[in-house]
Amino acid sequence: MIASTSNRFSEMFHRFHFQALNTNVDFMIWAEDQEIAAIERLAVGWFRDTEFRFGQNFPHSELNHLNTLSGERCKVSDPMMEILALTETYRKVTGNMYNPLVSSSSHLPLQLSLDSDTKSVRLPEETTLELDSIVQNWILQRLAEMFQHRMKLKQGLLRVGDSYKVWGRPIESFDPWVIGINKPGQPTGLVATVSLSEGALATYTTQVPETEFPNACTVTGIDPVECAIWAQVIAKLGSDKGLSMIAEHAAYCEVILIDEHSKLHYYGDKASLGSKWNEINVDYYHSS
Repeated sequence: MIASTSNRFSEMFHRFHFQALNTNVDFMIWAEDQEIAAIERLAVGWFRDTEFRFGQNFPHSELNHLNTLSGERCKVSDPMMEILALTETYRKVTGNMYNPLVSSSSHLPLQLSLDSDTKSVRLPEETTLELDSIVQNWILQRLAEMFQHRMKLKQGLLRVGDSYKVWGRPIESFDPWVIGINKPGQPTGLVATVSLSEGALATYTTQVPETEFPNACTVTGIDPVECAIWAQVIAKLGSDKGLSMIAEHAAYCEVILIDEHSKLHYYGDKASLGSKWNEINVDYYHSS
């Protein structure tokens, strides 16, 4: 994916790049020069603390502790409880199509046992949690809130992996942020561009068994966690089941899906085509 502002002021933004949570992190922030050190210190610190808590590559992380003690009830931190509550919300909404629990021995639906009163959780025996995707999008949302509301940064674009959070470019005053959606599995070539004044976007790609082309789904909305989970679910379920499910549960999202036949499905407001979504050739239109 690519991202930019589409007017001549783009060079006045400060750019940051580093790696964390097993992926690339990029920021583009409009800020005063004297604010840059504090912004970078805050961002790097948040990602470092998040890796120490949720990273599978850190032997003493809270996530690895939970995975080691599957089958036992464990006290958890406030951030872990928040993440696990989110996973349960989306597991229920998606009918188990999104589920971060993994087991090599059970084909039955898996479910956490959460107790908000005691702030504790029990994983089913012989299961592990895989939280990389939801954690990446959770910290993206939380950091954007911090930049906007605590530090009062008026314009910004944050990217973690294939997810974005943007704000601060209302169409009556500025050109919007423009994000390019790459063709699945290809570093060059676009299937569409998206113009956003504020909001979120996430892309998920998966290879469908016994098919030539991967399914790739991009979802736009307000919250990157919501966008990322629906992108994953729709890419796995396909156009019929996936788009029917999001229509029931996510009123403000729009979707493009490249299916296993390399056909492009669009779900959303027709008025968004040519204004929000550009450089796009729609094969199948699904009304929202």
